[in-house]
Amino acid sequence: MKNILNYLVLLVLSFIMISCDPNGVDPQKTFEVCGLSLNRIPFKFKQHFNEIRGQLKNGSLSYVAMDNTSRKGISAAEYVEKMYGEMLLKEDIENIKNLTVDEETKPIQEATLEVFNYTQQVYKTDMLRIAKMIDEGKPDTEIDAAIEELQNTKGKIIDEKFNKAHDLAFSYADKHGIEYKILD
Repeated sequence: MKNILNYLVLLVLSFIMISCDPNGVDPQKTFEVCGLSLNRIPFKFKQHFNEIRGQLKNGSLSYVAMDNTSRKGISAAEYVEKMYGEMLLKEDIENIKNLTVDEETKPIQEATLEVFNYTQQVYKTDMLRIAKMIDEGKPDTEIDAAIEELQNTKGKIIDEKFNKAHDLAFSYADKHGIEYKILD
């Protein structure tokens, strides 16, 4: 009986060892952290600001803070600063930095960090500047021109960085048999 118990323990331990990557890299987690998090990167600044303007106009602009309290009746600048500068992108960047990587996954991590860090800087500077224009009541034509300029300059850089990270992450997912669905 003792031999059977020892055999079962050895069998379970062997299974655990075989199923775990010796480097601690989990392909599914790598894809989730690096690939799926890319969905938070904005594609169209105009659409983003139209949503902010619409919610601000009808008084529904809000966010849920880190302490799970809801902040309502806020300014566009506070929304951009808190929601993207301090919460969502910061959390994603920390998750990406803390990911266990190896030689295969390090380029994915680096490309994903590059797009998130660049996007965070755009939110802290350009997006915040435009949000302040909204709060100050600047004319829509002036705001729209600033948004268009941002889209045509830094938006293109974000797109390039995004595409690089996306291609690396999704190629990795394909190579490791990770299932995903791309929605239109």
